[in-house]
Amino acid sequence: MRAWYLEIMESLQDMSHVAVIANPVSGAGHSKAVAGALAQRLRGDGYEVVEVPTRLEDARSWLDPALEEASAALVVGGDGTVRLVAESVVRTETPTWQVPCGTENLLARTLGMSADYSAICSAMEQGQVEQLDVARANGVICLLMASCGFDAAVVHDLASRRRKSIRHWHYLPCILRQLWRWRPVSMTLKLDGRMVREHEAGWCFICNSAEYGARFNPAPDADMTDGLLDVVFLPTRSRFQVLRWMHRARRGDHLRFQGSLHARANHVQLEFEPDCPWQVDGDPPAGRDKNEESRLDVQCLPGRFSALLPLSKSP
Repeated sequence: MRAWYLEIMESLQDMSHVAVIANPVSGAGHSKAVAGALAQRLRGDGYEVVEVPTRLEDARSWLDPALEEASAALVVGGDGTVRLVAESVVRTETPTWQVPCGTENLLARTLGMSADYSAICSAMEQGQVEQLDVARANGVICLLMASCGFDAAVVHDLASRRRKSIRHWHYLPCILRQLWRWRPVSMTLKLDGRMVREHEAGWCFICNSAEYGARFNPAPDADMTDGLLDVVFLPTRSRFQVLRWMHRARRGDHLRFQGSLHARANHVQLEFEPDCPWQVDGDPPAGRDKNEESRLDVQCLPGRFSALLPLSKSP
């Protein structure tokens, strides 16, 4: 019992030095305003705070130095902002909390993080950290999920037209356009070197988290601490099948139907036609042309992301 108590106490950290990170243009400036108010309140309560606006250049130059000095990182924004900082969090092992200001806020939803000030302070005071798995998809950090198929086409469509912060209804015209343009895409899927699908028209999800956008959860039992990725393959040979799988997934029984595949693996290799888009954590991979790639290689990296736990989630 004493050994267990000492282990828990050693895991608690002094989190008096806080980095507050926000995208200054996200949500028409909403994230910046929330971050500013949060930083001011933390300073008033005796925390040492550095405010870090996100930038487009390599995070090694602007974020790593701040996180190396910080004992906790509060990321104000949506899942895109969290993924932007994930590389630095992995490198610096800084305990991180998402202050949800995005459309979905999937990490916060998964772990029970909120924008409530008392909850944030309680978590930092307790200092309990859980090491979450991450993955690399074609070299790009992946915290939540990657996919190839219809949803990725919708993500690319939205990104190409996005001019400001988005709401759920912004996806509707993109979904309709991509349904109109949809055609079956042949895929070949290997899990830990074992062939499980070969030249089959389908839709593939590679999930680290059980949460997905709009409560469409392809892998509802995915665990961010098990060292494995949950892979779901849904055969789609028609627009009707796309809509049917969407409906079933929203209902939560899609994995019961014939043809669906659910498996777990550490290493996922997916080959597809060159013009088939893929996405990671709800965004197109930055700086990549979807027409240049016909392979998605995803490797799970167990326990590499330090997440600050809410009080209710702590042991």
